[in-house]
Amino acid sequence: MREFAQKMVDTIREKQIIYKVIFFISLPFLTYLLSGNNNMIEIIATLVLSLICGAFLSFKVFKDTFKKYNYKILAFACFISLYVEKIMHMYSYDVSRYIKALVHRIFNYELSDTSFVLIFSILSLPALIQLVYIFIDKVVRKIYTIYKNMEKVDKKIIAVIAIIGFISTAIIYNFTTSFYNARNYLKDNGTMYDVIYTSDSSDIFNYNAYLSLNMPENDIRQPLFGVFSYPFAAIAYILSELLFFIPNSYAIILNTVQIILLSLSVYMITRMLNLGKNGKILYFIFSFCTFPMITFSFIMEQYIFTLFYLILAIYVYYTNCMETNYLYLGAVGTMITSGVIFPLISKFKSFKYWVINVLKCFAAFVVITIVSGRMYVFTTCIRDLGLLLRFSGQKLAFIVKLKQFLYFVQSIFIAPASYVVNNASGMPSYQLLNVDSICIIGIIILALCIISFILNRKEKLSIISFCWVAFSFVVLCLVGWGTKENGLILYSLYFSWAYIVLLYMLLNKLVKNEKVKIGIVVALCVLLLCFNIPEFVRLMNFGLTYYRI
Repeated sequence: MREFAQKMVDTIREKQIIYKVIFFISLPFLTYLLSGNNNMIEIIATLVLSLICGAFLSFKVFKDTFKKYNYKILAFACFISLYVEKIMHMYSYDVSRYIKALVHRIFNYELSDTSFVLIFSILSLPALIQLVYIFIDKVVRKIYTIYKNMEKVDKKIIAVIAIIGFISTAIIYNFTTSFYNARNYLKDNGTMYDVIYTSDSSDIFNYNAYLSLNMPENDIRQPLFGVFSYPFAAIAYILSELLFFIPNSYAIILNTVQIILLSLSVYMITRMLNLGKNGKILYFIFSFCTFPMITFSFIMEQYIFTLFYLILAIYVYYTNCMETNYLYLGAVGTMITSGVIFPLISKFKSFKYWVINVLKCFAAFVVITIVSGRMYVFTTCIRDLGLLLRFSGQKLAFIVKLKQFLYFVQSIFIAPASYVVNNASGMPSYQLLNVDSICIIGIIILALCIISFILNRKEKLSIISFCWVAFSFVVLCLVGWGTKENGLILYSLYFSWAYIVLLYMLLNKLVKNEKVKIGIVVALCVLLLCFNIPEFVRLMNFGLTYYRI
């Protein structure tokens, strides 16, 4: 009996080794398929590093995963992985030519594209299945736990927002392309940019930055955006094929997913504010009455994913105070500037302990970068930064940048004045009016944020929010990012949550009577809608006039 038991143990151990070796061998093939259009030296370096990462993941990070599988999850992971393989080949760059050239040189045989896809799909599938399995087992389970812990009012609010978002998106996207893939059918059928403000919605959607890891928009600013948006965008893609009878189904469902993520971000903030039922409803209504929430719920951009991962990282630290907050990787991967939040969402028992956490997160970031074939983003970052600096206001006077920043603060709540102008390609574009005066409302909002921080300085969320407000001043005013184009409104969703949190905390601090508080919030919502709805209608009219389907 003892010998039989020992044989069983040895067999299990052998299987674990087999699983680990298969994953280790398969991972470089997956990395190759995900790689951008690099030169051969960069690809070889990436594959060698991927092998090293495969060994590290197999025998260190994922070692417990190989011991026991949930076969229901594994079966589902296999199904999803097969579908992901299909999507991956649709949105990956042509990297087959290097392998075909190598095979021709060694074996004097012409490898067809079909053969390449088949061979590399089979060889990369084990690693993909393992990664999808881990994502479902670790991440999806946590998301489901968050959902189970929601109160009924939270579920109802998010469900209502999702339904309204889906219906509104379906109507808007089937009347005008201006919000997601602008095409002017009167003049040509080419994709456009800077159609609404300085958004690159057409490029982002047309080249699918959500599923194409190596799409040009996913540069050093958002190095791992495609990696962290992939699961959600893949779900949207699969659902769009099931709902093929709905015109523009992928765009509609993808944007609905973004609206759900936006509502989840607001939900997490209400949890951190520790609001009751009425407080949650009021906060949701107030948030979705602000101009960025109304407008950028429909403009196809990358900032909703960025905001979601940023708030998620803060929320997990705030509620669980994790030893090492790996969700920080989602925040910094989808927007490199979010890296500054690390000191505020990590424990600081000692300097040595803090440095170790920094190194852990950095190591995880490097591994994800290598495995996803994104190393070339960092090898070309100096060149790319030089090109990107043209969007900063280095040559603008400080007073010009300050005026734009103060107006930006106002536009977080109230729609900015805009007009129709032809963009660089000569096509109609909806842009902000030039700012030529100091915005008093912006100064008042900043003053209220400072007062709120002083009154709530002992609250963690107040500290984090105020630091984020200060960071917005550094990026948009001192550095002047986006001021050259007069396009700061593009970053309003990314920064607005901190301003809203501070103002709401100030209201909670100063007004204790619940009925009075409700009256104030309702009055503010009515005031915001009086400014923001007419502006959104003008934006719709612009789309219907120049980019009607």
